[in-house]
Amino acid sequence: MIVCSRVSFWQTDTDLYKYLVYKPSGGDARVSAQRETLYNRAGDEALYAGTERYLVDIAWVSNMSWKNDTDAAQTYVHTFTTELKIIQGSEVNNGFSLGATYQGASVSFNHETKTFKSTETTESRTITITLTVPPRSYLVFYQRRYTFKDSMFFILDAWNQEWNVGSWGGYEFTWKDVDVQIMSEDYATLSADLDGFTTGTISVTTVARLPRAGITRKRENITQRAKDKIASMGV
Repeated sequence: MIVCSRVSFWQTDTDLYKYLVYKPSGGDARVSAQRETLYNRAGDEALYAGTERYLVDIAWVSNMSWKNDTDAAQTYVHTFTTELKIIQGSEVNNGFSLGATYQGASVSFNHETKTFKSTETTESRTITITLTVPPRSYLVFYQRRYTFKDSMFFILDAWNQEWNVGSWGGYEFTWKDVDVQIMSEDYATLSADLDGFTTGTISVTTVARLPRAGITRKRENITQRAKDKIASMGV
């Protein structure tokens, strides 16, 4: 038995309900590429974070199961919580609200498109559901978790030109990586445990990488305001 909420589920696509963890075929999949404004002084200078978002995996997380050994149906009330957690790199919020960039964002895989709500990204929500376990049966609850990596470089608009921000003493890009997990509103109730020994694969819709500026400037040669802003983000 499969019962799902807030996911576009095709009954024929049962592969999405076999394994605990699913990874994009071919490795981490770039699902978004956009600029985030860190500051903009009109006519003076601006600093942007070029953010490329990668889907790392989708996992089913279980925190409750029920076994009914009686001849009558049993009813249970279960609660679960949605939230976005920055696992690594939370200093990015000194530049812009990372959670806000996930609100309304979508990721498409296999036969599903997931669009994230504010209650999954910028705020937390506790959801209460009522579940019925049929006689002589087993029921396990799974909540869907999405793991992303946001990999960002920096673009400075100054001296009438855009510059990639390089490394200290060199021209390698300055990078900021942020690991994010979203406990979503999506859930499934199944009559058997999922396979935790095999990793499933999914086909993910990807996007092109974000264009870079045509020239790079060493980090010590960017403006002081840009240096301070990037440093405040833990880079």
